[in-house]
Amino acid sequence: MTPAFILADVLVHTVQPLTYTHHGVKDLPLMTRGVDGEGKPQRTVYIPAAQFRGRLRHEAALAELRARPAKVKLEDAYMLALGQDLDPEEDEEPEAIRLGDQIKFRKDNPFLDLFGTWKVASRLYVSHLMPEVNLMPDRVSHIRRDLDSDEDMMGLLGDDEQNRMYDRQTKQAMASKVGTLIKQAEAALKTARKQRDTALVDQLEANLKELKDLKKQRKGDDESDNTKLLVELQVIPAGIDLLGKITVQGPRPSDLMYLTQAFEALSLKPMLGAQRARGCGEVRGQASFRLPTGEPLATVAFGGFVPTPTQWTDAGRAFMNA
Repeated sequence: MTPAFILADVLVHTVQPLTYTHHGVKDLPLMTRGVDGEGKPQRTVYIPAAQFRGRLRHEAALAELRARPAKVKLEDAYMLALGQDLDPEEDEEPEAIRLGDQIKFRKDNPFLDLFGTWKVASRLYVSHLMPEVNLMPDRVSHIRRDLDSDEDMMGLLGDDEQNRMYDRQTKQAMASKVGTLIKQAEAALKTARKQRDTALVDQLEANLKELKDLKKQRKGDDESDNTKLLVELQVIPAGIDLLGKITVQGPRPSDLMYLTQAFEALSLKPMLGAQRARGCGEVRGQASFRLPTGEPLATVAFGGFVPTPTQWTDAGRAFMNA
């Protein structure tokens, strides 16, 4: 008898500090989890479900596409990796797929039946990855250095080229200071717009235009960013366990195949988040699949940049062969 659903308990251990996926986002997301004795919310850092689910789908899609004998079409890559249809024919296609068409679509596309598309609901539910106790992120910093931090490199430049570099540093530093003022002005402008203070909005918009013109003047023809820069970001510290759960409704043998393949691939590239070149992102962990009764089906340990095949139980093999 096919179970109504299967579960997987997921543990992700941060071998190195872990930060958010996008390079443009410095701060990690926080959520309220519980309140203290005075009713004040207690907040914790976490890894959003969408980030972890997206990585699993990406790795499963890669395994599916690599198994194909020919080069992959762009439409197939978008559909499997992102669930996005590049040729939806919106003028002729209704917003929702009719039930009969959806049943056929799911039968013909087991991968998309599990992960879903923009119009077909997923049967895969992924929770946020949460620490056992509420935890606030650490703030770390690193310096992006310029060429003058290396005497040997500077020695390879002639006097004129060294002067060009120092002139660039001066202009970039001045433009950076103006950039800070621009951020402050933009924040003030946003507040004034919310308050519908028309006079203040007009004044701030004029000030902002002057600052942007000044920054452009300081930078001259150099559109690049400041090379010597102190960069700060928030991280989940190393040595932290993050716990989550995966649920598959109406499970099929192919579902377990896709998910275990994704975790096996994660073991070869056990990196999450951004700033990987600066020491962040390495993880290790385990995913344990089980029936609603608690009977184990399979376990995948991931991490270490090494292949880790799935360990199947007799119940798991029976389910896969059903």
